[in-house]
Amino acid sequence: MTDETTAPQPWRGRRRGPVAYSHRLARAIAARVADGESLISICESAGMPHENTVGVWLKRHPRFATLVEAARTAAGPRARAAQLSSFCQATADLVLERMIEGETLTGICRDPAMPSFSTVYRWTRTFPDFASDFRAARQGQAERLADEGLEVAAAVTAPSAHATAVRLTQMRWAAGVFAPRRFGRFRPVEADAPQEVTHYLFRHFRIEEHPETGECRVVSYMPDPETNQPVLHTQGPWRRVPYFPDLSPGEQASREADMTRMKAYGKD
Repeated sequence: MTDETTAPQPWRGRRRGPVAYSHRLARAIAARVADGESLISICESAGMPHENTVGVWLKRHPRFATLVEAARTAAGPRARAAQLSSFCQATADLVLERMIEGETLTGICRDPAMPSFSTVYRWTRTFPDFASDFRAARQGQAERLADEGLEVAAAVTAPSAHATAVRLTQMRWAAGVFAPRRFGRFRPVEADAPQEVTHYLFRHFRIEEHPETGECRVVSYMPDPETNQPVLHTQGPWRRVPYFPDLSPGEQASREADMTRMKAYGKD
């Protein structure tokens, strides 16, 4: 059983020295990988190389790469998934907190106790909750830059005017990149809601005459929504043209002329 004095201690912001490759160290790393640890957690231990150094070793020493791959296979699929993700909520919260406090992500990732820049970037693509918190941290960075810009501008002097202008330009650009909706030069605009379109359909009526009996009926046509061509919609019963005996011959002729014109209009 490993006691507290011999257990690997994580690096707490200390600057680690270079670690030389050796077969003994390679076998020790592979053994810990086989036990289910991730390479990142192993590299955070005292006396271990940085994860970037391990990546170089995997490329330069095929035997070491074979040992690590065999150790990952022995660890099983669950341990391998944990090694690939290497996500730690406490570490992620600390990264975001330091970002909001004004540190750059590159500077944070230089800390041996923190994950590399590529690891944090992979977290933003793999874990949606962390990606949302990361965007909020960028928003906080932008607010901080805007607030610090007021102090920088207030402290400007004639000799430092040019340097201050360069600094403010960079701060303005960074704030616009981190929070484009609030500080960007070209702010995104939400598209206007499409206007509601009202369609009107007209029904056309006409009088249709039977070619054999001379009877008439009223029919209607409506446009087809797809082809926009008139289609028969309704048709009434066949009826004879009514005769009005109470009308004078002149009025009867006028009424028949009206009926004739109506039928002619319907045929047109």
